[in-house]
Amino acid sequence: MAGRLSTLPAVLTIAGSDPSGGAGLQADLLTFASLGTHGCSAVTAVTIQDSVNVRGFTMMDPLDTMAQARVVLEDISVQAIKIGMLGSAQMVEAVVGVLLDYPEIPVVLDPVLAAGGGGALAVAGLREAMLDLLLPRVTVLTPNGPEALALAPGADNLPAAGHALTEAGAEYVLITGGHGQGAQVENLLFHDRQWVETYLQERLPHRYHGSGCTLAAAIAAGLAHGLPVLPAVAQALDYTHRSLVHAYALGRGQWFPDRFFWARSGEEG
Repeated sequence: MAGRLSTLPAVLTIAGSDPSGGAGLQADLLTFASLGTHGCSAVTAVTIQDSVNVRGFTMMDPLDTMAQARVVLEDISVQAIKIGMLGSAQMVEAVVGVLLDYPEIPVVLDPVLAAGGGGALAVAGLREAMLDLLLPRVTVLTPNGPEALALAPGADNLPAAGHALTEAGAEYVLITGGHGQGAQVENLLFHDRQWVETYLQERLPHRYHGSGCTLAAAIAAGLAHGLPVLPAVAQALDYTHRSLVHAYALGRGQWFPDRFFWARSGEEG
């Protein structure tokens, strides 16, 4: 039977594996599929985690991780790259080596430093390597508030952190407001050292496993479909919020976003 050209754009996630299926590359692949893209993956780490917290992790050899990425990129026309847990400066260096060979592909970075339960997902030197090597290759950086302040230690508030991170090289910085207070979540978008947009959303009652992964993956999916950055960000925020509205409790800790809420609720994805 003759093959046919795929109508699905491909997205590559470079991230850690979560055995609970709530975060990491499992969350990315579910999000990619829900949003009409084909997901490929390169594994950076194998974690031991559940809905409560991370118990430990084992890093992959960076050469093996990048070999996974390269065979995908050499075979498939990847339209966007989403990066999650990197874990070490050595992994950052390896990823940057690949990105330099594919400068035309937009990159979304979720700068994972710790799990939602507080467990560390990084070793010493990661933050500095991200700032010095990786941020200049990033189209959209998606830190939460604590991550933004950790990456920009000279900043004493989120706008100052957003300005600093765009100055460090990220083209756009979306600081999410889930760790804030108040009835509304304020998500702040920065570009070219300017605060360009604020996206307000209702604050939901639970804590969620993999919400940051879902958002970054959704932005990457939008970029893969050819959307400009601002529409891709707005669409991804809306999709992620609706996946959290429909979240469900599986374990003893955080709730799991329903990335296919539209298939069960009648809503459009």
